[in-house]
Amino acid sequence: MYYIKDAKIRRMTEYDGAPCAEVGVLPGATGDSALLVYIVEDQREEGYEIVRILTNDADTDTDWFDNNMHDAFTDVTVSGFAGSPIMSPEDERSKFQRELLIFGNLKKQLEQHFHRELE
Repeated sequence: MYYIKDAKIRRMTEYDGAPCAEVGVLPGATGDSALLVYIVEDQREEGYEIVRILTNDADTDTDWFDNNMHDAFTDVTVSGFAGSPIMSPEDERSKFQRELLIFGNLKKQLEQHFHRELE
């Protein structure tokens, strides 16, 4: 399971033509990678859905320009949740999404950013 230390909206972008928030997530456990989580509005469940997750192993000394020239970003949307004896990968992913959306005031910030995009 992935523990969240901090989460902030980095920017608004698009995913398959829909407005999408890119959220930077810092790990709460030593050894875990930072993540870039892409969230779109969804009318089901909590109003938002994670559509893509990238590990962000960029080193600010060598990758200060925030691109993927050194394979700093790896797509772990499918493989990022391995499951456990008590939780399936799908349940882990759902739990991560719920915990991310209740982290700090991220959900309120998402509402503000998506509302601004629609104006």
